[in-house]
Amino acid sequence: MANMIEQSLLCKVLDAPDREILHSNGVVEEMFLTCKDEIHFIVEHYNSYKQMPDKLTFLGRFKDFQMLEVTESTDYLVYKLKEAYTYTKLVPLIEDTAKVVKEDSIKAIQYLKEEIEKLEKSVSVSRNKDGYDIISNAGDRLTEYKKRCEVKGLIGIPTGIPKLDEITNGWLWGEDLVVLTGRTNVGKTWIGEYFATMAWNMGYKILMYSGEMSTAMVGFRFDTLNKHFSNMGLLNGSGTLGKKPDTDGAKYLQEDYEKYITQQKSGFIVVTPDDFEGRKPNADEIKSLAIKHGADMIVIDQLSLMSDKRRADIPRIAYNNISEDLFLMSKELKKPVLLMAQANREAVKNRKKGESPELHDLAESDGVGQNATRVLSLSVIDGTLKISVKKNRYGINNKEVLMIWEVNTGYLKPLLSENPEESTEDKKDDKPDGEKDKGGEKDYGF
Repeated sequence: MANMIEQSLLCKVLDAPDREILHSNGVVEEMFLTCKDEIHFIVEHYNSYKQMPDKLTFLGRFKDFQMLEVTESTDYLVYKLKEAYTYTKLVPLIEDTAKVVKEDSIKAIQYLKEEIEKLEKSVSVSRNKDGYDIISNAGDRLTEYKKRCEVKGLIGIPTGIPKLDEITNGWLWGEDLVVLTGRTNVGKTWIGEYFATMAWNMGYKILMYSGEMSTAMVGFRFDTLNKHFSNMGLLNGSGTLGKKPDTDGAKYLQEDYEKYITQQKSGFIVVTPDDFEGRKPNADEIKSLAIKHGADMIVIDQLSLMSDKRRADIPRIAYNNISEDLFLMSKELKKPVLLMAQANREAVKNRKKGESPELHDLAESDGVGQNATRVLSLSVIDGTLKISVKKNRYGINNKEVLMIWEVNTGYLKPLLSENPEESTEDKKDDKPDGEKDKGGEKDYGF
């Protein structure tokens, strides 16, 4: 019986365009007890060539395999597969528990509970639910409200910008695909990495996909955003790396950077196309790495440098598919995803000074904005960054946050100082060298 179930499920897998049947149902190779070689061959073939083996290729390798016309539902086959697998795990677990009982029955209960929870999680099968009564379960909302009171509404990962936290409540757990959009060279990558760096500094683990920049370039920007070393100084190999924070003009020197580097901790993983044999990864591949590294937040730079696992030929459809897959990844992992997406050509053509792109300007596809939970549109003028909240599924829309942005030293400061006595001249002096007395939008080259 087990062999027939496994063969039937494998036939369904071979008929599918990808491994979604396996991924969406939490099926792994270990669960195949009689067709281990067959499932391993399918998985390895897909990993190598990014497509399922056709049936002739498969039968050429497994001549005795019986190709079936399967009418049974996938849910049933997955359930029976996991049921057989669970039996092989549960029997030895009970036997081991019996041994622990002889030594300490209380420890045996805890041991059995922990192991059962692990097993239950590994073989969980999704089932439709019957809905949720918001009246009889109103107490759940009271509990949630009290939690929000305790954290003053900041229920997600802080953005690093208090005013933006007030609008967004942070990057949210559960399902949160945040799209950062703007015109070419406005600095989307910088701001995306800024948010990642702020989260990392608060103890969260980061996975960042960089589709264009090398790990060294991402690393130098991290150093600028994290401790305000001059980015140009790092790139040019300068012996002085800008002003030390909180000093009377003291300069960062090479030895300061060396000391800083030796004190670094871990938890900020950067992947590039080099990690995927030089090609663009799809959402499933990013998800696998997020799980492997235990990432708390995933940053994607950028949409156009991802691949569509459904292989749509039209960019508009491909971008819709990719953004949908990233939203589903956020929902499944219960981790926020920040996605950088270019504004379309029309937005660039029709741009006005300081104007932010709208939702319909997103990456050639209305679907990207629809799949996003929040959309933040970026524009820069005269050294001032404007973050416009164009969509906010969980809060207020059409709000703006203005920040003084010193790109070279990685500072983002509120445009309006909390100190009312601070003069306009003081604010002018805060601008980085090379930006004073210049008008118009800045081209940051990124």
